[in-house]
Amino acid sequence: MTSHFSRLKQVYMGLIPIYPLGYLMIHGFRGDQIWAKPYINRSSMEPSEHLKEIVEQEIDKMEGLKKANFKVVLTDEMEPKVYGGLFLSCGAELQFPLRMTLDDVETARRIGANLEVDMGLSKHRRKVEVNSETGDELIARLMLSDAARRFLVQRQLHIANSGEYFCAPILAWMGLSTMGYGILNVGSVVLGPYMATATAFAFTIATFAQFRKSFDCYKTTKADEETVKRGDEYAIGGIDYLESTMKLNRLYRRVLGEEGENRIERNGDIKDNSVKLSSRIKEIRKIRRHKKQEEDKKIE
Repeated sequence: MTSHFSRLKQVYMGLIPIYPLGYLMIHGFRGDQIWAKPYINRSSMEPSEHLKEIVEQEIDKMEGLKKANFKVVLTDEMEPKVYGGLFLSCGAELQFPLRMTLDDVETARRIGANLEVDMGLSKHRRKVEVNSETGDELIARLMLSDAARRFLVQRQLHIANSGEYFCAPILAWMGLSTMGYGILNVGSVVLGPYMATATAFAFTIATFAQFRKSFDCYKTTKADEETVKRGDEYAIGGIDYLESTMKLNRLYRRVLGEEGENRIERNGDIKDNSVKLSSRIKEIRKIRRHKKQEEDKKIE
């Protein structure tokens, strides 16, 4: 029994580093390596020069950032993503939705000659002809103002420059898996080695999943807050970006039919989002009001 339990502990201890190693590989190795292709998901389209200029301008506004290594790419997904970090030698990869590179309606029409809309499931994909009423409406809702783009760029740069956001998942995994190891040792006396091992794995995975959900909620809210505090133009851009996204989602809901109704609320919120778009708009308006009140007090 002791030898079996020792092997089970070795298996558990051997699995603990898998997540941190995978996390660091996905965030740190995003070049042309053959083995990296399975997890690198980018759009084949190149970002516009205007988008690159906005990124450069927003980086110049960041305090204490002398030199930054970064790459701007596009993603076919609806939400932007950040890989790596501006503080790492490998730099950061900033992934922006395709709509961020649509500088004008004509460009949007050319790029989206045959638009396909889906919510992540290819079987529910719908083809939208640009030269149609729905196509015209979709193109119009895809367009973003410069203020909205600057908000999103500055927000993603804030995430890319945060060691807290980057390190928190690894530290949480290590802490929770260590607690799981304690459960394995204590539980083996009461439950037996096999049941204790299963309980330790279940505890680690379940608690980490809950942590990720809570942390994603915190990161989303905090990144919005830190961005809009930089100036009223970012608050205006944030509201513009989120409201235009909700309008776009309402159109997706209509176009996708049953799948759209299952994934999107009537108001344009995504049901699976940890923080609703409408809640983010309310928080930004709240921060903006509070900041204005403080400025008015200073004037008085």
